[in-house]
Amino acid sequence: MLKWGEVGLSDGISVFQEGVVQFNDYIMVMSLFVFWFVMLLILVEVVLKVGGDREGGGGLLLEAVWTLLPMLVLVFMAYPSLVLLYVGESFSEYSYQVLVIGRQWYWDYVVNGGVDSSYMVADSSIEYRVLDVDNRLVLPAFTGVEILCTSGDVIHSWAVPSLGIKVDCVPGRLNRVDLEVLGGGVFYGQCSELCGVMHSFMPIVVEVLPLGVMMNSWVEWISGLQIPYVVTLN
Repeated sequence: MLKWGEVGLSDGISVFQEGVVQFNDYIMVMSLFVFWFVMLLILVEVVLKVGGDREGGGGLLLEAVWTLLPMLVLVFMAYPSLVLLYVGESFSEYSYQVLVIGRQWYWDYVVNGGVDSSYMVADSSIEYRVLDVDNRLVLPAFTGVEILCTSGDVIHSWAVPSLGIKVDCVPGRLNRVDLEVLGGGVFYGQCSELCGVMHSFMPIVVEVLPLGVMMNSWVEWISGLQIPYVVTLN
């Protein structure tokens, strides 16, 4: 999660978030290149007064350069963005599937036919205010997970910034996102779509278990779910 005083994006802990961080660094380099190129032109023209006595006039070459050069820069920016979007939607191999149902004002997690409702807990019993819950979503590390999102009432948004995830939960629709976490840890998020008076009290906590302790703890969590469960969207 983000830390106090941190500048920039949080470290990537999922495959997609690593791509987002790399793309951000790439765009920053491109932006700095454009900035210093423009500053150099201003320096040459204003300070050194190169060509300052010439009268203005048209020129095909000049117009072609200032038209094609920005287009080329935009192409170099757009291509990695499109590749990242494609990779984020084309992950096809996954071992686990989780259905996330947003409700006013809590989350339902459906795994293997069982359900676990996740509510925010009282401030007096937690370390992170308005961020901790009574039931965390437990996922295995280094494993492909398909997350399906929908809603039982109004539009919500299931967002965990450290994992690079933000998925809208829309009533009557099923949105999906693929996730592969590259290490264990506890990751925090919140509902990112205004959904009513208790919108700010819908925290998300994802606990990712490393391979060494994954099986026993994860199976124990699965066995504690309420089974059977019928998903209702209203």
